[in-house]
Amino acid sequence: MKNNSVSFGARMLGTVNIKTKISNRWKDVPMSFVRLHPKYNQGDRLALSTITRLWEGKNLSGSILDQAVILDDPVYAITSQTSDFKNLEPKKILGMITTNQTKNSTDDTLEIFRVGVTPKYAYSQNKNSRDVKHIGTALVKKLVEMLHRKTDIKRVVAVAEEPSEVNFLQKLNMKEKSSNFRYTNFELNKENFDEFVK
Repeated sequence: MKNNSVSFGARMLGTVNIKTKISNRWKDVPMSFVRLHPKYNQGDRLALSTITRLWEGKNLSGSILDQAVILDDPVYAITSQTSDFKNLEPKKILGMITTNQTKNSTDDTLEIFRVGVTPKYAYSQNKNSRDVKHIGTALVKKLVEMLHRKTDIKRVVAVAEEPSEVNFLQKLNMKEKSSNFRYTNFELNKENFDEFVK
Protein backbone atom coordinates (compact mmCIF):
# COMPACT_ATOMS: atom_id res chain seq x y z
CA MET A 1 0.00 0.00 0.00
CA LYS A 2 1.37 3.40 -0.99
CA ASN A 3 1.90 6.01 1.73
CA ASN A 4 0.66 9.39 0.48
CA SER A 5 1.32 11.31 3.69
CA VAL A 6 3.26 14.53 3.36
CA SER A 7 6.25 15.08 5.64
CA PHE A 8 7.55 18.61 6.07
CA GLY A 9 10.76 19.53 7.80
CA ALA A 10 11.26 22.85 9.51
CA ARG A 11 10.96 25.70 7.03
CA MET A 12 12.78 29.02 7.20
CA LEU A 13 10.39 31.98 7.14
CA GLY A 14 12.92 34.79 7.48
CA THR A 15 15.58 36.23 9.72
CA VAL A 16 15.43 38.15 12.96
CA ASN A 17 18.11 40.23 14.69
CA ILE A 18 19.07 39.01 18.14
CA LYS A 19 21.08 41.09 20.63
CA THR A 20 24.39 39.26 21.14
CA LYS A 21 27.38 40.37 23.19
CA ILE A 22 30.53 40.32 21.06
CA SER A 23 33.76 41.74 22.51
CA ASN A 24 31.78 43.29 25.38
CA ARG A 25 29.45 45.16 23.01
CA TRP A 26 25.83 44.33 22.22
CA LYS A 27 25.30 43.81 18.49
CA ASP A 28 22.37 42.71 16.33
CA VAL A 29 23.16 39.27 14.91
CA PRO A 30 20.81 37.77 12.28
CA MET A 31 19.27 34.42 13.25
CA SER A 32 16.85 32.15 11.40
CA PHE A 33 13.11 32.23 12.11
CA VAL A 34 11.61 28.82 11.27
CA ARG A 35 8.36 26.90 11.49
CA LEU A 36 8.41 23.31 12.70
CA HIS A 37 5.94 20.56 11.74
CA PRO A 38 6.34 18.09 14.64
CA LYS A 39 3.01 16.32 14.18
CA TYR A 40 3.93 15.20 10.67
CA ASN A 41 7.72 15.29 10.66
CA GLN A 42 9.67 12.85 12.80
CA GLY A 43 12.85 14.97 12.65
CA ASP A 44 11.05 18.06 14.02
CA ARG A 45 9.38 15.94 16.71
CA LEU A 46 12.76 14.49 17.70
CA ALA A 47 14.27 17.99 17.79
CA LEU A 48 11.53 19.20 20.19
CA SER A 49 11.92 16.09 22.32
CA THR A 50 15.68 16.68 22.53
CA ILE A 51 15.12 20.35 23.41
CA THR A 52 12.85 19.26 26.28
CA ARG A 53 15.70 17.07 27.56
CA LEU A 54 18.39 19.76 27.02
CA TRP A 55 16.29 22.38 28.78
CA GLU A 56 15.48 19.83 31.53
CA GLY A 57 11.76 20.34 30.92
CA LYS A 58 12.05 24.02 31.89
CA ASN A 59 10.61 27.11 30.21
CA LEU A 60 7.56 25.32 28.80
CA SER A 61 9.67 23.04 26.59
CA GLY A 62 7.65 19.94 27.49
CA SER A 63 4.26 21.56 27.03
CA ILE A 64 5.33 23.05 23.68
CA LEU A 65 6.12 19.54 22.41
CA ASP A 66 2.85 18.09 23.75
CA GLN A 67 0.74 20.89 22.35
CA ALA A 68 2.36 20.69 18.92
CA VAL A 69 2.05 16.92 18.57
CA ILE A 70 -1.39 16.43 20.10
CA LEU A 71 -3.16 19.55 18.81
CA ASP A 72 -1.05 20.24 15.70
CA ASP A 73 -0.60 23.85 16.82
CA PRO A 74 2.12 25.78 14.97
CA VAL A 75 5.59 25.99 16.52
CA TYR A 76 7.91 28.79 15.46
CA ALA A 77 11.52 29.00 16.60
CA ILE A 78 14.60 31.17 16.47
CA THR A 79 17.77 29.24 15.72
CA SER A 80 21.38 30.11 15.04
CA GLN A 81 21.32 27.40 12.38
CA THR A 82 21.54 28.87 8.87
CA SER A 83 20.82 25.94 6.55
CA ASP A 84 19.53 22.33 6.32
CA PHE A 85 16.40 23.06 8.36
CA LYS A 86 15.07 19.56 7.68
CA ASN A 87 17.70 18.48 10.20
CA LEU A 88 17.33 20.93 13.05
CA GLU A 89 20.11 21.04 15.61
CA PRO A 90 18.37 21.26 19.01
CA LYS A 91 21.36 22.94 20.70
CA LYS A 92 21.03 25.86 18.27
CA ILE A 93 17.36 26.56 19.09
CA LEU A 94 17.26 29.71 21.23
CA GLY A 95 13.51 30.00 21.74
CA MET A 96 10.09 28.74 20.62
CA ILE A 97 6.53 30.01 20.44
CA THR A 98 3.23 28.19 19.85
CA THR A 99 0.03 29.68 18.49
CA ASN A 100 -3.35 28.67 17.13
CA GLN A 101 -3.84 27.74 13.48
CA THR A 102 -4.66 30.69 11.22
CA LYS A 103 -5.57 28.79 8.04
CA ASN A 104 -9.23 29.75 7.82
CA SER A 105 -10.19 32.95 6.06
CA THR A 106 -12.48 33.64 9.04
CA ASP A 107 -9.63 33.56 11.56
CA ASP A 108 -8.95 37.10 12.69
CA THR A 109 -7.31 36.44 16.08
CA LEU A 110 -3.88 34.99 16.74
CA GLU A 111 -3.56 33.37 20.15
CA ILE A 112 -0.11 33.05 21.68
CA PHE A 113 -0.08 29.93 23.84
CA ARG A 114 3.51 29.34 24.95
CA VAL A 115 6.79 31.26 24.70
CA GLY A 116 9.90 29.40 25.83
CA VAL A 117 13.55 30.47 25.80
CA THR A 118 16.56 28.25 26.46
CA PRO A 119 17.44 28.51 30.16
CA LYS A 120 20.97 29.58 29.17
CA TYR A 121 19.58 32.89 27.86
CA ALA A 122 16.31 33.26 29.75
CA TYR A 123 15.94 36.53 31.65
CA SER A 124 14.42 34.86 34.70
CA GLN A 125 17.30 32.38 35.02
CA ASN A 126 20.39 34.17 33.75
CA LYS A 127 19.65 37.88 33.39
CA ASN A 128 23.08 38.95 34.65
CA SER A 129 25.32 36.39 32.93
CA ARG A 130 23.87 35.89 29.45
CA ASP A 131 25.48 37.02 26.23
CA VAL A 132 22.30 36.73 24.14
CA LYS A 133 19.07 38.53 25.07
CA HIS A 134 15.53 39.53 24.01
CA ILE A 135 14.78 36.19 22.34
CA GLY A 136 11.17 36.02 23.60
CA THR A 137 10.53 39.59 22.46
CA ALA A 138 11.98 38.81 19.03
CA LEU A 139 9.77 35.71 18.70
CA VAL A 140 6.55 37.61 19.37
CA LYS A 141 7.47 40.62 17.23
CA LYS A 142 8.59 38.53 14.26
CA LEU A 143 5.41 36.47 14.41
CA VAL A 144 3.22 39.60 14.49
CA GLU A 145 5.21 41.16 11.65
CA MET A 146 4.89 38.03 9.50
CA LEU A 147 1.17 37.55 10.08
CA HIS A 148 0.42 41.25 9.72
CA ARG A 149 1.81 41.14 6.17
CA LYS A 150 0.30 37.83 5.08
CA THR A 151 -3.07 37.40 6.81
CA ASP A 152 -6.21 39.19 7.92
CA ILE A 153 -5.29 38.93 11.59
CA LYS A 154 -6.93 41.80 13.47
CA ARG A 155 -5.66 41.08 16.98
CA VAL A 156 -3.11 39.08 18.93
CA VAL A 157 -4.09 37.77 22.35
CA ALA A 158 -2.15 36.06 25.13
CA VAL A 159 -2.96 34.71 28.57
CA ALA A 160 -0.44 34.98 31.41
CA GLU A 161 -0.53 32.72 34.45
CA GLU A 162 2.80 33.43 36.15
CA PRO A 163 4.04 36.86 37.34
CA SER A 164 7.03 36.52 34.98
CA GLU A 165 4.64 36.06 32.02
CA VAL A 166 2.60 39.11 33.06
CA ASN A 167 5.80 41.14 33.33
CA PHE A 168 6.99 39.94 29.91
CA LEU A 169 3.73 40.89 28.15
CA GLN A 170 3.61 44.25 29.91
CA LYS A 171 7.15 45.01 28.72
CA LEU A 172 6.03 44.18 25.18
CA ASN A 173 3.36 46.90 25.57
CA MET A 174 0.47 44.50 25.06
CA LYS A 175 -2.70 45.89 26.63
CA GLU A 176 -4.07 44.20 29.72
CA LYS A 177 -7.73 43.41 29.05
CA SER A 178 -8.84 41.53 32.15
CA SER A 179 -7.55 39.48 35.04
CA ASN A 180 -8.75 37.23 37.82
CA PHE A 181 -7.02 35.35 40.61
CA ARG A 182 -5.37 32.97 38.10
CA TYR A 183 -5.09 34.56 34.63
CA THR A 184 -4.33 37.92 33.06
CA ASN A 185 -5.49 38.48 29.48
CA PHE A 186 -3.53 40.67 27.08
CA GLU A 187 -4.37 41.98 23.63
CA LEU A 188 -2.69 43.80 20.75
CA ASN A 189 -4.91 45.25 18.02
CA LYS A 190 -4.10 45.61 14.33
CA GLU A 191 -3.86 49.41 14.44
CA ASN A 192 -0.88 48.98 16.80
CA PHE A 193 0.96 46.27 14.82
CA ASP A 194 3.27 48.60 12.89
CA GLU A 195 4.41 50.39 16.04
CA PHE A 196 4.72 47.10 17.91
CA VAL A 197 7.14 45.46 15.47
CA LYS A 198 9.56 48.43 15.31
